Amino acid sequence: MTKVSIVIPNWNGVEKIKKNLPRVLEVAKQNNINEVIVSDDASTDGSVEIIKQQFPEVILLTSDKTKNLGFASNVNKGVGVAEGEIIFLLNSDAVPDINFLTSAFRHFDDPKVFSVGCNAGGYWATAKFENGFFWTGQGSPEQGDINKPHQTLWASGGSGFFRKSIWDELGGLDTLFDPFYHEDTDLGYRATKRGYINIWEPDSKVDHYQEKGVIEINFSKQEVAKTAQRNQLILTWKNITSARLLSDHKKALLKMVVTHPKYGLTFLAAIKYLPEILTKRRIEQKAAKLTDEEVFSIFAGS
Repeated sequence: MTKVSIVIPNWNGVEKIKKNLPRVLEVAKQNNINEVIVSDDASTDGSVEIIKQQFPEVILLTSDKTKNLGFASNVNKGVGVAEGEIIFLLNSDAVPDINFLTSAFRHFDDPKVFSVGCNAGGYWATAKFENGFFWTGQGSPEQGDINKPHQTLWASGGSGFFRKSIWDELGGLDTLFDPFYHEDTDLGYRATKRGYINIWEPDSKVDHYQEKGVIEINFSKQEVAKTAQRNQLILTWKNITSARLLSDHKKALLKMVVTHPKYGLTFLAAIKYLPEILTKRRIEQKAAKLTDEEVFSIFAGS
C-alpha cells in the first residue's frame, strides 16, 4: 500500500492547532495514515509546547532559528523527513474531508502526475502571459464542468498531494520566494514545463476556514503587496525563457517603472536575487520539455 505523509507547516498558529489538529488526526487514522508531521518555524506562541503535551503521536520538527524563515523553507523541512511516497501538504487552518484520499489517489496511477490539488472551495489554477507579465487565475464554469477533474497549473501548498520522487527531482519549494507567495505556482509551473501533470480533483474536499491567517496577522497590507509583486518578478525571470515573451516583459517592466516610480523599489527588491535566479533558470531551461507558449496554451481562454 502506498504510504502517505501529512505535513503541516506551523508558525504561531496555536489556536488553529488546538482547533484543527485533533480532527486532522482522526481523519488520518480513518484513512490509515500513520505519519503526521508538524514543521514549526520558530513559533513563540506556545504552539510547540501544546503539540508536545497534547499530541505525542505527531512528529514535531522545531527550529533552531530565532526568526521565522518562511513558508517554503518550513515546508521543505517537513517534507525532507517524510517517509511517504505521497506527501499531503495541509495548512494549520484546514481539515480534510473523511473521503479526501480515495478520489485524489486514483490520479497517481499515471506516473506523469506530480500533484493533485484538493477542492477547498475554489477551482483549478490557470495562467496566462499578458501585457508582459505572468498572471494566475482560477478556472470557471465557462471553461469546463467544475464537478470534473481538470488539469491545473499547480496544487496549493495548503491542501494538495505531491509525489515525493518528483518533488525531490524538482528540489521542492524554492526558498527564493520566502517568506510567502508564488512558491507553489513556481513549483507547478516547473513541473508542467518538465512534462509532468497537476490535477485539480473536485471530490477531494478540504475545509479551509475563512479566518485571518498568519500572513494577515503578522504583515501589513503594504508588506504583503510588496512581497507578492517582488515574487511575481522572480517567478517570471526564473521560469520564462521564450525570447518573445521576455521581450514583451522587458518593455512592460520599463513602462511600469517609468509610470509608477514606487515600483522601482519592487524591481530593486527582486533584482538583488538575479545571480541565483539565473542559475536556477538555466537548470529549468535545460530540463524543460515544453515551451512557455505550450504551457500557457493549456490554459488558453481561462
